[in-house]
Amino acid sequence: MEVKQHKGYVKITQYIFCFAVGSFVGWLYEIAMGFIVWKHYMDRGILHLPLCPIYGFGAFVIMAFLGKRRSLSVIFLYGVVISTAVELGASYVIEWIAGQRLWDYTHWPLHFFQGRISLPSSIFFGIFSMLVIGIVYPQIKKWVEKMPAVVAALLDIIIVAAVAVDAAIIFLG
Repeated sequence: MEVKQHKGYVKITQYIFCFAVGSFVGWLYEIAMGFIVWKHYMDRGILHLPLCPIYGFGAFVIMAFLGKRRSLSVIFLYGVVISTAVELGASYVIEWIAGQRLWDYTHWPLHFFQGRISLPSSIFFGIFSMLVIGIVYPQIKKWVEKMPAVVAALLDIIIVAAVAVDAAIIFLG
């Protein structure tokens, strides 16, 4: 007997998976940038897991706001604006919580707000938004809709618990 998934739960699972994939891809991007800029490996994530949650949160927000849009130019423009706002807000929140700035664009061209954001990074986030909406989200959606409910629930619990425990160890330990 096949158990049907509740549509709301399917959407939650899609968001959790998008967060996880975005966080991992963001971590890979940061590792690549470390090799390009500093010529050596630098783990730029704040967690022990190979994840950069700011990218996952950005992917989640982009998916939530732009998931039904199809125009690449609209996705790019909104992606630039939304991602830049998320990055700017997150820089203040992280500095307030952790007491440190995790990124600094003061050496990048066209940086603003004391190097918390920059036009080149915002353009990258617009491109990243097009990839999330055009490639990542449709694949996650198909995968989750075919997944048995119990497997989706188990994976959701594992992902959320792993990130929560890792964050607790970092921020409380």
